[in-house]
Amino acid sequence: MRTRIKRLLLVIKTTRNWQSVLLVWFGLIKQCTANFRNGHALLLDRKSWVNYLECVYLFHHFPRASLAGTKVEFTYKSRKLIFNVGKYGLGTILEIFGGDPYRDFLRSTNIKGKQVVDIGAAFGDTAISFLLEGAKHVYAIEAFPGYFRLAEENIKANGFSDSCDVLLSAAGGSPGVMTIDHNLAEMFGAGIEKSEIGDKVPILTLEQIVERFNIEKGILKLDVEGYEYEILLSASKGVLRRFSDMVIEYHYGFEKLENHLRDAGFSVTHTPPHLVYMPQLEGEAARNMFVGNIYATLK
Repeated sequence: MRTRIKRLLLVIKTTRNWQSVLLVWFGLIKQCTANFRNGHALLLDRKSWVNYLECVYLFHHFPRASLAGTKVEFTYKSRKLIFNVGKYGLGTILEIFGGDPYRDFLRSTNIKGKQVVDIGAAFGDTAISFLLEGAKHVYAIEAFPGYFRLAEENIKANGFSDSCDVLLSAAGGSPGVMTIDHNLAEMFGAGIEKSEIGDKVPILTLEQIVERFNIEKGILKLDVEGYEYEILLSASKGVLRRFSDMVIEYHYGFEKLENHLRDAGFSVTHTPPHLVYMPQLEGEAARNMFVGNIYATLK
């Protein structure tokens, strides 16, 4: 109930004709043009409701943001940023630049001058947020070809090509190669399932990554839709200790990951889990995920 009330207040705050918007939501009219207070307009019906809410949250956090096709521009930390989100929506942009979990991590962690390994780099949004905090270099690793191409474009468009390498690669418990269908409409929880068609993508272990880039006292960001267990639990204490700090999104519980990290010498905390239901995934365990973040600091 509190979430719905908060959402309603944001709708009212960001949308001039919020009454018409609510009539669409309740099915009393089929469509309307949602006119945002910053001048942006969106043709709205029930099918485009998610897109509308993304705009609501975007303009709540960044009232002067602009949208043109698949590109979004906004100012963050006094710097104008531009992202092409393709067909995938604004979700990850909002999570990184507007959400509390990453902002809390960035506020409490000394990023300046450090190497960052960003596994699950999506559009390059987290890579850019780390660089804006003063990271020396970011290695942005993304398995999904659609995201990878956008990450390359966004890193270049924002002027960070010299301080960020973007790699098309998955991370796993053992090295190998997998095929990923670049036509997937959804990446969340489905991005690195086995496919017979698509792009051949290498799989790197965490050990291979830290050795390849000579990581020492680095920062690890891990957002891999459930594969964090395979990646971290197969990594030795020595490999894990090549990082001073970690932010990890967990999907099926935090206990095993926290115990493994504590055994390696980290102090660990986590945010409370919240339920995420993904109906396109198979099996109850896959569809019902309890997601949260783990923060780890080497003692």
